Amino acid sequence: MNSCLNNAFSLRRLNPINGTLQVFNIDTARALSSNGIHWEIQVLSDRPQGLWANMPYSGQQYYTFGLWSVSAGLKQVPVNPLFNVRDMIKSAEQLIEQLETVVEALPFPLADRYELWLLDEEEKQPVTLLQSCRTEQEMALNSAPKWIAAAQGDFSFISNHLLKRGLTNNDGYNPRVHASVLEATVRGRGGQNPTTLWFSNDQGGQTAYSQPIDVMHNEWHFPELPICEDWKEQEEKQLITDYIAYKAPQMLMLPGLNNATRDRLEQVAVKQAEVVERLWRLYPKIHNKELLNSARIEAKIRSANRK
Repeated sequence: MNSCLNNAFSLRRLNPINGTLQVFNIDTARALSSNGIHWEIQVLSDRPQGLWANMPYSGQQYYTFGLWSVSAGLKQVPVNPLFNVRDMIKSAEQLIEQLETVVEALPFPLADRYELWLLDEEEKQPVTLLQSCRTEQEMALNSAPKWIAAAQGDFSFISNHLLKRGLTNNDGYNPRVHASVLEATVRGRGGQNPTTLWFSNDQGGQTAYSQPIDVMHNEWHFPELPICEDWKEQEEKQLITDYIAYKAPQMLMLPGLNNATRDRLEQVAVKQAEVVERLWRLYPKIHNKELLNSARIEAKIRSANRK
């Protein structure tokens, strides 16, 4: 086994749901990728001090040093000359030398075993995954955010169900009406005073890390996807179905999905052929290879026609 794989792992990108981030690190540098092709190279370095600086030493932190891919190599970004550039170059070279030996093993295994879930107000069951992290220390640093369907400035979520009801996505005041309706629906499931709970996701299953009194006797029922599909009202179900179809290319990056779920996601993901083409390298498993290959070919044709 390649010993460098011990330095390789992935993290879920949540709130909004955006698949996984691939991480490879050594003592002095790390590489991050959301598609398995392009990697941001970050180097651990002291904060640069000016010639007459009297600022206290603040420790080391990561700084972006360049972008790397197998085909293009390293493209270094401009670096403050006050950095120790020689050491940064050395760290980047060492990182890339090892990274080249593990890129064929993508996707890397998930490492974020701690999960923060929003619980249903009535039944106190998990509704949606808000955050995840690797360690108890990271868990303590995270707050409980409100669930969001899309990042600020992203107006791309369109619900066919809401369109059929005559609700446009831009009403002249809000350019993301559909995302706002979805967010209100999901958050509403948690009630006015939402309960969130950290769980430890181990090989034996998910167990509550710390339990409030009113949920400590619960038998937990986790959704397979990062958002619950069990809703009482048909309108809510249709809205969630539209959102899962919208995020299907990213959800296919998650490990542990059963074949039926993966097949269902693939059937709708291929409608976003160019997103599938960008992300498919990070799919742990492909259920219908012919279907996804057809989508990838379609994406390449579209890209060629735009040139």
